[in-house]
Amino acid sequence: MTNELLPALGSIATDVRLDKGETLFYEGDDAKYVYNVKKGYVRLSRLGVDGRRQVMGFLTVGDYMGHTGKSQYAISAEALTDAEVCRFSRSDLESLLSQYPQLERQFHHMTAGLLDDMLDLLFTLGRKNAIERVASFLDNALDRQIQSDEPATQIWLPMTRADIADFLGLTLETVSRAFSRLRKEGIIDIEHAHTIHILQRARLIDIASGDG
Repeated sequence: MTNELLPALGSIATDVRLDKGETLFYEGDDAKYVYNVKKGYVRLSRLGVDGRRQVMGFLTVGDYMGHTGKSQYAISAEALTDAEVCRFSRSDLESLLSQYPQLERQFHHMTAGLLDDMLDLLFTLGRKNAIERVASFLDNALDRQIQSDEPATQIWLPMTRADIADFLGLTLETVSRAFSRLRKEGIIDIEHAHTIHILQRARLIDIASGDG
């Protein structure tokens, strides 16, 4: 994104601070705003017809949410940690994008890319068994961290094991057993609930791909 366009985008942005556990928007709310995460982590989820929660993804710095062609949000967004987001009025953003074709292309590329990545991950996870799903989740988390120039052998997971279970379509007990197995085999080390050290990434990748 060019330096000329950043001030234009910044001119319509409002910073919003969220406390851990605070909901930014609920499924079914009017989709008036688009958001970009500046700090912290946000969980996306929706409720099924049976009332059970499905976690759709976890967003962090640089990720966009709320960009939809519908009049209402199809998901809810809740802060997993203290967080800060940029809020853009949907009407202001659409007006600005119409004035800057280059910005519009880049914006749609970024938001579509995030959605594609989430859908690809969910599709892939659906074809794996429990241990493969957990290994894939950890490897994906490490990949995203490396892309942000953060440590390449340690993952900080702000979400709970229940969040991970709801994202992977597993039970909490199954996720806990998978973490225990990976630790027992020396593939990971668990410093505490939210800090995971990857000791054998090649082995983790093998398990994630079904070769473990």
